[in-house]
Amino acid sequence: MLYEKTGSGYPVIFLPGLFAGGWIWDSVIKSVVERGYSAIVFKDAIPMAFGSGYKKAKDALNEVIASCDEAPYLVGNSLGALIAMHYASENMAKIKGLVMSGAPGQIEADAGVSLSELRTGDTQYARALMSNVYFDKTKVPQRGVDEISRLFSDHEIHKNIVRWLSFSRKYDVPATLNAMTVPTHFIWGKEDLITPIEPWIVLADQLDHVTMSIIANCGHSPMLEAPQKFVNDFLSLSESKLLCEG
Repeated sequence: MLYEKTGSGYPVIFLPGLFAGGWIWDSVIKSVVERGYSAIVFKDAIPMAFGSGYKKAKDALNEVIASCDEAPYLVGNSLGALIAMHYASENMAKIKGLVMSGAPGQIEADAGVSLSELRTGDTQYARALMSNVYFDKTKVPQRGVDEISRLFSDHEIHKNIVRWLSFSRKYDVPATLNAMTVPTHFIWGKEDLITPIEPWIVLADQLDHVTMSIIANCGHSPMLEAPQKFVNDFLSLSESKLLCEG
């Protein structure tokens, strides 16, 4: 199975990242399930779960959402957030809300390591990339380093990664969000070096259906560095909307 489901209650779908699988959501999922939600998470990193392009991601999301009794929330980090937004923009009636964190598509800073270096599979380059994801370098997990090395060492997966990077670098985030009405919430690490926060603050200020939370002392993936704060921000948004419409 591409995905696994835990809990029962209002559905929340978690998308993986380009270089990391659904394990990045483990702490968040535990908390939301304890609060009475059901969590559906794609287990593998994007280039494994969704291959080389958006069509497979769309088909997988269609399948998962068809199994839900109610319109779900989509939650994504990094490229997973961009995929979630693109899907929501095409299927607004199917989505209750969208939560994005660390998405590409605006300013993308130098990750500090090249694709050719990562392609060697040498863990020093994987660790350099993973370290730039974190504000607190002591929290960098060996699991993440090993996964990056494994993904880049596989020729076919590497080609998928390159195609997905092309997708993200051509994407017009402001145009897509301007055309959407789905309630959208950004949860950003204040110290994000990969996808800096500034243009996302501007977007949140400009668009009525977009709100934003900023988590201090976190980098590109705040659900890993401050999972409980991430959960609290998500739940304050989701529960207020469920109560308003209940």
